[in-house]
Amino acid sequence: MIEPLLACVGPEQHGVRTHAQNLAAHTPDARTVAGSLTELRPVLLGESSPVHLHFTDRIFGPSPQAAASTVADIAAVRPVTVTVHDIPQPSDGHAFEARRAAFARVVDVARAVIVCSASERAQLERHVPATSGLPVHVNHLPIDPPEPGPWHRAWQWAGAQPPCPLSLSDGDGTERVPRVAVLGFLYPGKGHESVIEALAGLDTPVEVVALGRASDGHEDLVPALDAAARRHGHSFRTTGFLDDTALTRAAQRVTVPVVAPAHVSASGSIGRWISSGRAPIVTPHPFFEELAERAPWALTLTDDLSAALRAALADPRSTWIDPARWNGEDLPSTRVAAARQWALLTGEQIPANRGGDR
Repeated sequence: MIEPLLACVGPEQHGVRTHAQNLAAHTPDARTVAGSLTELRPVLLGESSPVHLHFTDRIFGPSPQAAASTVADIAAVRPVTVTVHDIPQPSDGHAFEARRAAFARVVDVARAVIVCSASERAQLERHVPATSGLPVHVNHLPIDPPEPGPWHRAWQWAGAQPPCPLSLSDGDGTERVPRVAVLGFLYPGKGHESVIEALAGLDTPVEVVALGRASDGHEDLVPALDAAARRHGHSFRTTGFLDDTALTRAAQRVTVPVVAPAHVSASGSIGRWISSGRAPIVTPHPFFEELAERAPWALTLTDDLSAALRAALADPRSTWIDPARWNGEDLPSTRVAAARQWALLTGEQIPANRGGDR
């Protein structure tokens, strides 16, 4: 068998490309390429060996239809397997029909299909009218444990100090305004609006922080969210882009971590919180409910965001994962997820994976 090329397509900071690259980096026998679609198009269309793509429409073309056509063009010259991300759902609004048609075309031209959660598989089956009848494999979104030293020290600090954070940069531990943070790119529906509204009526001033930068075209959200926060006696700011080291440090220095998007497929943001040692507050969604069932120690699922935020601000240690409770059987590491992906693509014996295959 000719082993597949692992193609990591997309803008450098995009979460789907980052995920693909992390798996590829833990697959030592694989040939890998990484870059934007423009950079990789000659390679993708110029070879005949199998290729694996991590697909979401927004990184494969200017429209869902164009993105699907790109994958179909590649599949016309070489065998294609796909891991699909950001599965279409009705909350996509006017884009839903175009996206579901695009994903259906991609699934129909693929030789194998992978998703990152059992809830995504159900979502794909419910909303994407594919006709190929392929089995859909689950390879859970990996979450690596935090570095023991900083994590253990932060855990001890969280229990020993008053309910207030350190500065997002290196600081001296001086008491500051509590910070409630949302991690990842800033765009409509990410959850910042929900957090601000949930803090309405809270007498203690809070700074709502976006750990990351605004998505291209959504920079106007920063002053709008700050104005909304100030109407409730709070404030809002964004840190701008943070590299991996800075993002982990910032995640360990806020008071309360939150994941409250309007819609989600399999969220990398929650994985970043957990891999920083934090147990974020999350709002209901099938993916989060699935994760809570597998690893209840890693998050707090709530249908009352306002009450959960108030409880966490009063007891910030509840937003930390006790190092003694970490269980790698509940949350596969990148190494485990990479081995499973490679096994699925090459027909090797597939490592065990809670959630299984259809």
